[in-house]
Amino acid sequence: MSLWSRLIGGRKTEDTDNFFSGNAVHARLNPENYAIIDIEVGVKDHKIHDIGALRHDGATFHRASKSELLEFLKDTDYLCGHNIIHHDAKYLFGEDKCRWALVDTLYISPLLFPERPYHRLVKDDKLMTEQMNNPVNDCEKAEILLHDEIAHWHALPEEKRRLFASLLKGKKEFEGFLSIVGAEYADEKLPELIKRLYAGRICRNADIESLVKAHPCGLAYALALVDTTDSHSVTPGWVIHNYPEVEFIVKFLRNTHCAEGCDYCSTQMDVLHNLKVFFGYDKFRTYEGEPLQERAAQAAVDGKSLLAIFPTGGGKSLTFQLPALMAGRAVHGLTIVISPLQSLMKDQVDNLADRGITDAVTIKC
Repeated sequence: MSLWSRLIGGRKTEDTDNFFSGNAVHARLNPENYAIIDIEVGVKDHKIHDIGALRHDGATFHRASKSELLEFLKDTDYLCGHNIIHHDAKYLFGEDKCRWALVDTLYISPLLFPERPYHRLVKDDKLMTEQMNNPVNDCEKAEILLHDEIAHWHALPEEKRRLFASLLKGKKEFEGFLSIVGAEYADEKLPELIKRLYAGRICRNADIESLVKAHPCGLAYALALVDTTDSHSVTPGWVIHNYPEVEFIVKFLRNTHCAEGCDYCSTQMDVLHNLKVFFGYDKFRTYEGEPLQERAAQAAVDGKSLLAIFPTGGGKSLTFQLPALMAGRAVHGLTIVISPLQSLMKDQVDNLADRGITDAVTIKC
């Protein structure tokens, strides 16, 4: 199945009805009236054992009584938490209607902190804390994260804020945050806006319109990754689990050569251009006039299966090193090279390091 079929074909994972209509998530609430909540649930009995809450005025709550919690929260408009929508709210309210707007700091975090996106987080959705397991302490960490997220949102360029808000509009994981920051939405059609904002960084001929309709949240995460300048940044595993299309969207936008040819594909997907960028060479080696080294490297970049047989010292290493470096830059990808000789592995890594390329490491088995 082609990459495009995997992205667009089959079941759509997101509801995009009336996607371009309206200009607000819902009526603005008072962003000052919020509370952070965190609950401790038994692994075996799946019951609430402890509840912590921190109100905007500094008041704290630390008891296991849901009725007392509701009294503590009665004058608040927003309930905030880390993974509150798919965890805390489920145990607190069950099937009952929740009158508060829910602000989830988990889902927005990778969008706002795409550079090494574990901002104040460790292993998936867990907040980092040095204290004993205490929901009030976790609320304090979540409040710091919330304020950081709000500050980073307002630090984004206006058009980027409007773009992300429009892509995330109507999605329960994001609508509370969009409300609390007073998000505004794009007047310009999103495909045109994306192509303009990301000109030269994604394929100009990619079918953005279909991605917007089928996978707006996945597209938002993918564009956040495109925005990073650190090739070591990766999309967190829990995002890939919930939005598996993200990695395919990044590959489609950044590592799939368009047939027409565009400014991005003609340079960033071209092995001769990148040979100069990474290694400083103006041309590949030829064998009896045949550009076998270039063909092998380009086939690897194009995702084709290939068998290349060169003599010793004939430049085989370049045919996988160059595509690996290009993939690392374009899609933050990892390439694994299996070699039978430890001395050869060390020699290749040392040679790359001598050129200032320090992304390669050896693992001896």
